[in-house]
Amino acid sequence: MTPQAELSDTQEQILDAVLACLAEGGIAGVSMRAVAAEADVSLGLLNYHFAGKQALITAAFQLACDRLLASAMNTLDGVDGPEERVRAFVRGAADEEFLSPGYLRLRLVLWAAGRLDPEIGAADLRVYEQYVARMAELIMAARPGVDAAEARARADDVSLTQNGLWLNWARFGDRAALDRGLRRCDEIALAPAPGGTGAAEGSA
Repeated sequence: MTPQAELSDTQEQILDAVLACLAEGGIAGVSMRAVAAEADVSLGLLNYHFAGKQALITAAFQLACDRLLASAMNTLDGVDGPEERVRAFVRGAADEEFLSPGYLRLRLVLWAAGRLDPEIGAADLRVYEQYVARMAELIMAARPGVDAAEARARADDVSLTQNGLWLNWARFGDRAALDRGLRRCDEIALAPAPGGTGAAEGSA
């Protein structure tokens, strides 16, 4: 499939239409006709860019994942200080765009699809690995005494916690709980290195 950076305006318009159909009606809500209508393009143009429903869904899933990863990466722009960069990165996945009901419905649909479809599952894993690897790098910068294996474990735990926060937000929309969860992510990522006091490392 085409990576996000190489998408034409028309392709991105089509994939946004796929995402809208997925959020509204799940996998069953995606058909070539429904997507063409949502994107306001002809079926011929749709078929020119994408081979069929499966290609559309896979490409749309990739686009959604790439946008989430890009949002997290963009939070680092202009942020100085290793601890502040960890906190900013953690909050990239809690941007208002990703807390909207439509996006949360979409995320649940895509998670389910990733469990059933190997290609979608592989795309999900690729983006997850990129996200966790970047998180681990930021953790090691903020806590020099933490080795790569420990940083990776912390990054995995942060990601698991973030997924739980998404689900809790989808159910209750509880801002206080979300903020507590994000602070808990900070604590996981920025805990003192094993054997360290934390004070010398600037622990918050």
